[in-house]
Amino acid sequence: MRAARLLSENKTGRLCAVTFTRDAAAELKTRTLQLCGEREAQRLAVGTFHSVALSQIRRMKHLSGIKLLSDGERMGMLRRCYSQYKCGAPFEEVLSAIDRAKSKLGEPTFEDVAIEDVFYAYQGLLATERGMDFSDILLTVVNGIRNESIKPLSIRWLLADEFQDADEIQAQWVMEHGKTGIEVTIVGDDDQSLYSFRNALGYEGMQRVTRQLVSQEITLPVNYRCAPNILAHAASLIIHNQNRASKTIEADRTAIGSIKVHRTADRLDEAGRVVKAIKASPKQTWAVLARTNSLLEFVEAELLANSIPYRLSGGRSIWDGMVGSALVGLLKSLHSDNWTGMANALSMCGIKSELLNLDHSHKSCDQMLEKIRDHVADDDARSIKVIDSVRRGCGDWRKQMADGNTSLAIYAATNWLTQYLKSDRGNLLKKLANVIAKLNGSLAQRLNTLSRLNSDTATAGVVLSTLHGSKGLEFDCVWIIGAEDNNLPHPDSSEEEERRLFYVGMTRARDRLEISSSLEDGGESRFIGEAELNS
Repeated sequence: MRAARLLSENKTGRLCAVTFTRDAAAELKTRTLQLCGEREAQRLAVGTFHSVALSQIRRMKHLSGIKLLSDGERMGMLRRCYSQYKCGAPFEEVLSAIDRAKSKLGEPTFEDVAIEDVFYAYQGLLATERGMDFSDILLTVVNGIRNESIKPLSIRWLLADEFQDADEIQAQWVMEHGKTGIEVTIVGDDDQSLYSFRNALGYEGMQRVTRQLVSQEITLPVNYRCAPNILAHAASLIIHNQNRASKTIEADRTAIGSIKVHRTADRLDEAGRVVKAIKASPKQTWAVLARTNSLLEFVEAELLANSIPYRLSGGRSIWDGMVGSALVGLLKSLHSDNWTGMANALSMCGIKSELLNLDHSHKSCDQMLEKIRDHVADDDARSIKVIDSVRRGCGDWRKQMADGNTSLAIYAATNWLTQYLKSDRGNLLKKLANVIAKLNGSLAQRLNTLSRLNSDTATAGVVLSTLHGSKGLEFDCVWIIGAEDNNLPHPDSSEEEERRLFYVGMTRARDRLEISSSLEDGGESRFIGEAELNS
């Protein structure tokens, strides 16, 4: 609204608006032009922080020949440097440390000298190949504006949206433009700061810009989405955070919404209740939200079993998860002699990696199982039992398929794998087997069909998402699953950020909010009590 007002009230001057994703940028541009009219499109530029900064780089002759690496090229280059210096830290840890270093100003520092070696080797390769990765874009522009080798944007106004998600470099990019006399507006909600693990500054970053640019602070106190009682309970929760702006948010709506808290027996019971509610309200939009993708698998399996279309908002399909991929891999091995699928299934059964990673070139699954059996220690009774049972099973299952009993073979293979899993995963496995068994055709045809299940669901009324992925979205009904104290709050994050995460989930709901926890998985989340909700 502010961007539209600036363009409408001033007949000269250009405005640039930046945010974090292409979808958000497109939405921001559409809403602005709807308010001020398409005639102002020539004076409006909208993009992500990185796309706008990249346009600044490409206008500079001395940087025009630099190549922007794709993510695949970047990862390949980093892995080469990682292998060269034989860094003892896991690759993901090295990657995180390098990303963290590139999100800050000044000379990078590393606690691990080996990671520092990888970093400088990588930067050396980039320089040699005149390359630049995604993280270098804003850093290059900030340093360029400071030493006057890169020009700031030729605009009158700069608007930065979702600013609570900005890291140090993004915040400095905004401030460097503000120092040139450009009028800066930052928009953010400190209560929706969720990305400290991506080096976001959160409320501190918003305060830093306010102090350095001597800004006026304006609170936007009206929530146009939530029913007033849903907003009130969310407010009761978030007020427990100490590091936040003092504000009172009021609901524009007056109609009271529905709120329920459920204590379920286990994950399957929880998923069953979710799907029952969805079936009873088919004309409403639903979001099922969880702290992690793995928790959504139980709901996804139940939706598949009930033939309810759904859409995944980010995250992976259940068939790509640990349980689903193990089952699909095992079945693929039965019809194509694929060792990878069999190896992954055996890994879930507890067979050691050094056995599964034995040289398997030009060997069938049966030959590999025989080879592994020969390498199993005589006193490893459990591994012997697993290998012997799957060798017998493969012969039986293939015979059943040859006789036209494909579904029977699917159930038999599933039952074999189930006995080596924990009960909740075993029950999930059986539900997935039911989905495959109900399909038509040969085993190969059924597995091919899985890749198309729920592929045409852009308009599906049910969305599965992590709580992080739900930010910025809204639905008629929201069900937050897995609200246990060892999951929400999650031990890998600070309690204040976890509280903000729960708050974001609650405030995605327009009319109906359901929250559930599993007795089998722990005590009810303290956030439920803080939100003044009762089971």
